Amino acid sequence: MDVRSPYVAIVIALAISVTNSCVGYVIAKRASTKEMNTFMGMVFGSLALRGLVVVALAYLGLGVVDLHDVAFALTFSISAFVALMVEVFFFHSSMEKQKQHQLRNVKRPIKKKEFNVLGFTG
Repeated sequence: MDVRSPYVAIVIALAISVTNSCVGYVIAKRASTKEMNTFMGMVFGSLALRGLVVVALAYLGLGVVDLHDVAFALTFSISAFVALMVEVFFFHSSMEKQKQHQLRNVKRPIKKKEFNVLGFTG
């Protein structure tokens, strides 16, 4: 197998990006049940750690293994951007669902009856 092939670089870049996103999803999902400060610490802590791992893997791929530079860089950049957008959309929709669920559990204030001109309720 020729590691200078663009196809090998594309597959490796996709694997790194998808693995990074999946790990981020699992950590954020576990952290979503925690208190807000703990949630933020877990998410941003894992973001920093995952960033270091991704940089190290990119260095190994481009510097040591000598993968095809352009194919790896473009594939990783595009796939990381798409994965980030999917993560943001997923967390936004899950937070909205959670917020709606919490709002349903809040007791609604009693609505005052409104009277029309003749004194009847509407």
